[in-house]
Amino acid sequence: MRYKLPPLNALKAFEATGRTGSLSAAARELRVSVGAVSRHVSILEAYFGCELFDRRYDGVDLTQWAKPLHAAIATAFGSIDAACRDVDSGHSRPIRLRTFTSMATDWLTPRLGGFRRSQPNIPIQLKQAFSDISFAADPLDAAVTAQNIVESGIQQFELFPTVFTPVVAASNKAPPSLDLLSGPNALPLLYTRREIPFWEATFEKIGLPPPIFDRGLEFDSLSLTYQAARRGAGIALGLLFFVADDLVAGTLIPATRICVDMELTQYLYVRTGRNTNPGTEFFVEWIQSEAKKTNLELNALFDTILSSPVTAVQSA
Repeated sequence: MRYKLPPLNALKAFEATGRTGSLSAAARELRVSVGAVSRHVSILEAYFGCELFDRRYDGVDLTQWAKPLHAAIATAFGSIDAACRDVDSGHSRPIRLRTFTSMATDWLTPRLGGFRRSQPNIPIQLKQAFSDISFAADPLDAAVTAQNIVESGIQQFELFPTVFTPVVAASNKAPPSLDLLSGPNALPLLYTRREIPFWEATFEKIGLPPPIFDRGLEFDSLSLTYQAARRGAGIALGLLFFVADDLVAGTLIPATRICVDMELTQYLYVRTGRNTNPGTEFFVEWIQSEAKKTNLELNALFDTILSSPVTAVQSA
């Protein structure tokens, strides 16, 4: 049977706009521009030859013609989604996990072998995130991020705080001191553009003038700065949770005892409800256990080579 339907993207934009009552909210959910949503709605209005929304200064309302259409389309999309979920959960599939490069490379990946040994029948599909993570836009089961994800059907678990201290290779001939960070004998700073505010906050709490990046090396990820630091290329800004293994092993050492808590919690998010992957419960238990071990290792370091974290100065 052939169906006479308007463009699918236009229907999706119409359904999201009608449900949220906002073009901008629909755009965020669909991960497109507000202009794109507006164009899709206009296409649908031209298709039917009538207005589908009453525009207000703070949103939109469905017109009398649009209300039954929206209800039918929402029901249809719901049925399609349910059918897809049933097929998706009807066979063993991997836990679809999304996180950022440094978390994946420096902490998670070295530990995944342990999860595999404890749960050999639960595969994991790990993908790096290059933008904001959305369970509504992507078929995810879990994510690890400091991003505040506010979506329905998602549960949040606290994993670790974002605490930084400058770190340098243990093979560096000069003993750890503030001279490594500032002054004529300072080592090159290994940095990412995204973490520059954290560098500045750390230097301020240490009592140093603002960091100078002109002589440093810029990288795309924290993970690359740590690799360079291990090889003696300079000083990296160590997120303690990510460099805990290096600090315990002595591969990297702190350039100062001072640690700065950025008051930015890293969370594990998992999908809940009927769409939950059966293996997610085991993964949550495992990653919480591993995070607890790392946090305990760091607590031990606070009594030896590091001082207790101080809070970064918050901007007004």
